Amino acid sequence: MCTLSWQYSPAGLDLFFNRDESLQRPEAEPPVVELRDGVSTVMPKDPLGGGTWIAGNSHGIILALLNNYRYPSLVPAGQSTSRGLLVRRLSSARTVAEVRAFLCGETLSRYSPFILLAFNSQPCGPFKWEWTGETLKETRDLAEMTISSSSLMPRFVPALRRYLVRQALKRCEPGQAVGRLLDLHRNKHGWPESVAIAMKRKGPATVSMSHIRVTETDVTFRYWPGFPGSNNCAAGVSVLQGPG
Repeated sequence: MCTLSWQYSPAGLDLFFNRDESLQRPEAEPPVVELRDGVSTVMPKDPLGGGTWIAGNSHGIILALLNNYRYPSLVPAGQSTSRGLLVRRLSSARTVAEVRAFLCGETLSRYSPFILLAFNSQPCGPFKWEWTGETLKETRDLAEMTISSSSLMPRFVPALRRYLVRQALKRCEPGQAVGRLLDLHRNKHGWPESVAIAMKRKGPATVSMSHIRVTETDVTFRYWPGFPGSNNCAAGVSVLQGPG
C-alpha cells in the first residue's frame, strides 16, 4: 500500500514516495550511503525483510517497488523471498539495461506480485515492470506521473490517487509542481484518510515519506519517518553523481 509520484523539469527529476505499512511492523532504518559493487548508493532499510522499497545511486538510477494487490500471491505462505531484496540487489545498477537483465535472469516465482520502476537521468518517463506471479510485463517511457497500490479497493483507490495528482499538476506554474506534490503526499487538503495518499486505516498507515531529487550533479534523498506532516524534520543525504 504505497504511492509514488514524480515530475520532470529542466532542473531534473523530483520523486516522492509514501510507504504504507502495518503499524505492527518494525520501524525502518533511515537512509544511509553505502558503497555497493563500486557504486555509491543510498536507501532506507526494512529491518524485518532486510531489503528496501526505494533506492538511488551515483549513476542517477532510482528504483522504487510497490506491492501488487491486483494479483494473489502464488507462493506458499512463509516461503516467499522479500520483494525488498530485489531493490537492494539492484541498487548498484549503472543502467536500466542492467535492471532488465537481472529481472530476466532472476527466479521471480519466489516473489509475491510487485511493481518495480526504474528512473534514469533522461526525462523520458520511467520503465515499469509488473510481476503478476506468473508473467513479467515491461512498460517503457511510462506516461503516467503516479503509481499507487492499495489493499482496499485495489483498482479504485489507485485510480483516485492518480486523478488527484493530475488535478494538482494541471495548469501548474513553473516551480509549483514540487510543492503541490509535497502537499498531496502530506494530505494538506484533507482528503479522507482511508483513501488519501497519506493514509490511515485501522491497522495500516503511511509510515514514512521520501523525496529524491536528481540533478546533473547530485542525488539528494530527504526522508521523513512517521506519518507525513506530523514530523517537521527531514534527514538530507546527498550522493555525488558519477560520470555514468
